[in-house]
Parts: sequence; C-alpha cells; structure tokens
Amino acid sequence: MYETVLSRVKPKDKGFSHDLKDQVLTSLGAGADHFLRTFLSTQVLLSNVPLIPRLVQGNYRKKWQFYKKAEFVEKSETFFKPPQWQEPVVRPAQAMPFDLPDAIYEDIIFPSAFEPLNPEYTAAEIFPQKQPQACARFIRHKDGAERPTLVVVHGFVLDEYGFNASLFEITKFYRLGFNILMYTMPYHGPRMKDHAAFSGDGFMFFDIARINENVRWSVHDLTRFIDFLEKRSKAPIGMMGFSLGGFHTALMASLDDRLAFAIPVVPVVTLFNVIKDWQPSAGLLQFFIDFLGIDRNEIQTLLAPISPLSRPVKLDQNRLFIVAGTADRMAHPDHAQSLWEHWNEPNIYWFPGNHLVHFEKENYMRKVAAFLRGLGLY
Repeated sequence: MYETVLSRVKPKDKGFSHDLKDQVLTSLGAGADHFLRTFLSTQVLLSNVPLIPRLVQGNYRKKWQFYKKAEFVEKSETFFKPPQWQEPVVRPAQAMPFDLPDAIYEDIIFPSAFEPLNPEYTAAEIFPQKQPQACARFIRHKDGAERPTLVVVHGFVLDEYGFNASLFEITKFYRLGFNILMYTMPYHGPRMKDHAAFSGDGFMFFDIARINENVRWSVHDLTRFIDFLEKRSKAPIGMMGFSLGGFHTALMASLDDRLAFAIPVVPVVTLFNVIKDWQPSAGLLQFFIDFLGIDRNEIQTLLAPISPLSRPVKLDQNRLFIVAGTADRMAHPDHAQSLWEHWNEPNIYWFPGNHLVHFEKENYMRKVAAFLRGLGLY
C-alpha cells in the first residue's frame, strides 16, 4: 500500500497516433531531454554536496523513521495539517505583456507560517533561514468574483510568470472566462533562499526529511490560496500544473475535494524516481544507497505521505485530465502512465514531444478546452 511502483510500460494509445512522423518527433524529443536533465541533475547534485556529511550519520537518518507512520497516508490531515486562515496582502501588480486590456493584475501574499512536522528536527535543520512569504500572481476579470479560477503551478526551476503564461496559454483561458492564479512554489522566484545557485535550489534533496517537509510546506501554502479563492467566491476552482507542478496538481486531487478539476501536464508522481533517473546525480545517489545499505522500498515507504499514488483521488473521474509526452525523459512516461492507472483510466492525451517541447500542442489544448466545456465551466 505504501510502495510507489512505476512499471516500464508503453504508453496507451489514448489520443496519440504512433505514425512514422510521431516516432521521429519522439526520438528527437527524447534526445533533447537527456541534455536538459543532465544540466539540471548537475545543479541538484552540487546543491546536495554540503548535505553529505549529515546524511552519512546514522543518527540523522534514524529520524526519517517518523515518516513511516501509516496514519500519514490513511488520514492525510495528520500529515498535511490545514493552515489557519489569515488575511493575505493584496496589492496591484504590473500588467503583463498580454492583449488583455480589461484584466486586473494583483499579487497575493501570505506571511510565512509553516513549521516542520517531525519533532526530531528543529526548524533550522529543515529550513536553514527564515522562510520567504508565500506569493501568487492573480489575473482576474473586473467582474471576476463569480467566475471560475484556474490555479496554475509551474515546474521545477521554471517559475517565471511570463514563461508560464505562455506555457499554459493563460490568455486563452482568460478569454474563456477564467480568472488565473499563478502559484509560486517555495525556493523559487521571489521565494529563493539567500545565495541560491538557481531558482528552485533547496526543493529537491537526497534528504528524505527535507523532501517530505518541502512538499508539506508547498501544499500548506497552496491550500492557503485555495482558501483565499473560496472565501472570495463560490465559483469553481481547478488546477493545472506542469512537471513538478503536475505532481502538485495530482497530489492536491488526492487531498482536496474542493477542486472542480485537475489537469497534470507531463507530471512527476514520485520524486525519488526522478532523482534516481537523472544523471549524474543518480550515480552519487546510487553510491550512497549502496554504501549506507538503504533499502529502496523503504525509501518509497518514507516518501509515501507525499506521493499522489498513495491515496484514492477525491475527484470524480470525469474531472481528471492527464497530458503526457511520449518523448519525455525528464519525467518518464511511466509517471503519467502510473497516475492514469491509479486514477482508473480517466481522460489522457499523449503528444509526440518531450518535457518542454510539446509538438502538436494545439491538439491537446483543444481537448483541454473541450474537457472544461463539458464540465459546464464556460
């Protein structure tokens, strides 16, 4: 029940045509992803080097056993404790370069209010410095109180608002009548730690405690924004996330039944499997696993509280839509395939592209729009 297993299977043909052109695009895309993941893996590896002396200490790793508690999976609220309501700061933001002359741009800011769950660690051990405040960019209609909101969640290191506005085609959703809330994960953009080597530096670690607590922190803050939207309006709220944002979207679909829909795009579903597949960091991780005699299944058990595959999804099947690339080698198609199976085979679209380059993107965006129209959201 607590193991996350990804089977090496060929993606099902659910919206993707495996003709010769698609096979060529898939091969090209996979090659490009290998270069990208090597770069990111090197960055992650360098950020983990200072932790190595701590991780080899048996007493430090013993504290990981705290995360084995079955109740953390069976009763999610014991792990993802609901945040206390606090009024955010809402301030005007500079308009973004879109052709949306009637849009209102705001930054929604919550002061930091998160603490690690594991009592064996001090806050300073998990978060070496004061936590930056939680932030999101809100793009809304002037009469937007009763319009549905699309919450979009960026990928690892890819937090820039302009990039994500293009990636998620938010102008299209805005014109369909949606308000848009662009959430920023911890350690990214304005939430970067001091002296960070890159945006996102600090989120992905070999340390089980840091990974679990970072995801708890991010879900805590994301939930605060959903609380904010719910207090503003009774209109539907849904999520769409890319890569690590797809992980957040899939995880929230197993935690929060307030969501009207969930659309993970090229999602990650187990963070350990991503780290162990990326070279060169995978080589160092493998060395330490073998050197320290750590059981891989135990790692999956320790990370089960944050896995989207550990709990039943809370949304009806017709409110789920997965988008995945057959050439994806940053988040291998196994991730989307496993999520699709765990969710009892909901809507899925396979495109012939890699993690960042989505060939024939217009096809799946049409499918997403039709999916939302079918839910009566516009």
